Amino acid sequence: MKSSYTQLERHILNKFSKESFAKLTSIQNQSFKVLVRRRDSLLVAPTGSGKTESAIIPVITMLADDEGRESSDFEGIRCLYVTPQRSLNNDVFRRIIKYATSENLKVEIRHGDTSYTKRRKIYQNPPDILITTPESLAIMLVNEKMGPLLKTVRWVIID
Repeated sequence: MKSSYTQLERHILNKFSKESFAKLTSIQNQSFKVLVRRRDSLLVAPTGSGKTESAIIPVITMLADDEGRESSDFEGIRCLYVTPQRSLNNDVFRRIIKYATSENLKVEIRHGDTSYTKRRKIYQNPPDILITTPESLAIMLVNEKMGPLLKTVRWVIID
């Protein structure tokens, strides 16, 4: 089992490198070693230290690594990224979409101002990663259409 972790850790380090992270920050270097073992984690570091990438790059790498396996298990949202407010969604989206699209993963945003057309698109063709706010998440949890899509969530990142 240890060798599979080592291989996945290398994939994650390669992803950081591919995304132009020549040298990892302390939190980035410590966190992926825990996340690769799929452990619940709390990442604590100063502002600007790379916490977002510490969480999302390993998760994206693992989601992409899972793509080839039992794809029927993944017909829904696999990662929820919860930002404290809608204004942060767009900043995080720009960064996450860059990392995710290079791995052929889909990312969408859902918040209070998301149009019906966009929400319907999410229901019909769920993204791998959904960025949302706590308020929108509360609504999604009781929404009949979203319930089946949320059963496939494997990762929740709360910013």
